[in-house]
Amino acid sequence: MSRRCECAFLLFFVISGFPTSLKAEVVNLSWDNDLLTGTDRGYTNGVRFSYLTDTADENDGKSARFARVLRDELRFLPGIGTVDSKQAVSLSLRQFMVTPEDITVEDPQFDDIPYAGHLSLSGTLWSWNADTITGFGAHIGVIGPESGAESVQKWVHKATGSDKPQGWGNQLGTDVVGGIQAAHGRKLLQLGQGGNIEQRVSVIGSGLLSSFRTSAKTGLVWQLGRNLPINFVPDYAGTSSTIALPGSFKDSGSSWSVYVGLGVEYVGYSYIDDNAGAYRFDEGPLIGQLGLGATWQWDHLLAAVTLRASTSEDERHKDNFSFGTLSVSWAL
Repeated sequence: MSRRCECAFLLFFVISGFPTSLKAEVVNLSWDNDLLTGTDRGYTNGVRFSYLTDTADENDGKSARFARVLRDELRFLPGIGTVDSKQAVSLSLRQFMVTPEDITVEDPQFDDIPYAGHLSLSGTLWSWNADTITGFGAHIGVIGPESGAESVQKWVHKATGSDKPQGWGNQLGTDVVGGIQAAHGRKLLQLGQGGNIEQRVSVIGSGLLSSFRTSAKTGLVWQLGRNLPINFVPDYAGTSSTIALPGSFKDSGSSWSVYVGLGVEYVGYSYIDDNAGAYRFDEGPLIGQLGLGATWQWDHLLAAVTLRASTSEDERHKDNFSFGTLSVSWAL
């Protein structure tokens, strides 16, 4: 069996292992694209589809039982299963791609980043209350043509009349990657009461141990709004994290917020950097991050938009890097 077939079979096996009849409490679709900030290079596009199960303390529903099983099995982990907390499980399918700045060139551009596509599945058990949120999870993915990144970008560019990407024949792959992740957030300050203008300040930390990327992040988020939900971490939390989903809907049926986040990421390992070969891409160990965004909830619908900027990931090219995220959640 070829390596490509093995990768496709492995992903199918993982998908089939997910509970197929879960009643999701929240469904989410998030889209990242650097064109939202006027650029087209580096991390150029990403899509994530996520389910959040009912909480483990619900009496009915297979998704609640699924969350209870994981909570009970992982109760030994810090922050999981405490008396005053709720628990739920997020399941996500994510695809993203990176490309060089000039996608009209067919030959390899060794002075830029290589083409790379990534498709992954992840699951995270979340435990949260009014003051903290903690999550532990695992993920598995494939890099290369099996990710479908080439087909997606060509289809989108054709539909929008954009330049056709010419260099996907040089993309990295094929390879299977995976690992584990953890995240924790804590509310530091809250001013105001529900129904009035409220302010919150919170701190977030996360770690990723993976054969694709190993990193650690920390940051502060300031949030201002009316009828803020129990979850104090807005969509700034990160493109690959579902930390913004648990407790994200306000019972009042309507709310809005704006937020600013500042953070720093330490990168211990990067698959793209390690496999860049003749490419001159050299990822630096420290990356500064800034996020500006807004959320709006109306009844069962929650929308968020975030504009992100960071210091350059490439030590050879010091240009700042930016992209935007649009996210829509629906509470069932």
